[in-house]
Amino acid sequence: MLWHSAPFREGGRPYIVLSDEHHPFYGEEYLVAGVTTTERDGAIELTPDTWAEGGAPKRSWTSPWYILTLKHETVTDRLERITTETTNQIAQELMRLVGIGD
Repeated sequence: MLWHSAPFREGGRPYIVLSDEHHPFYGEEYLVAGVTTTERDGAIELTPDTWAEGGAPKRSWTSPWYILTLKHETVTDRLERITTETTNQIAQELMRLVGIGD
């Protein structure tokens, strides 16, 4: 997870990195999903067991429809780390939303 500026939100927000070294441009650009403290239908809750390192100070969700690519040089802070299983769950939900794998 990392911190980055966000559209329509002063100060930025946390994002979960979905890409890894097996994806194009890893190390230069990352595919990320936004994290929020607002519960929404279809969002994936980040419960205590979803964290591999650290945790969230508030109850949080990731929105698999809020996807961006971020350039490495614009990333300011690395935060906590979620489990591979949670990352895969977010990626699977994103694929379902865009109709991949149907």
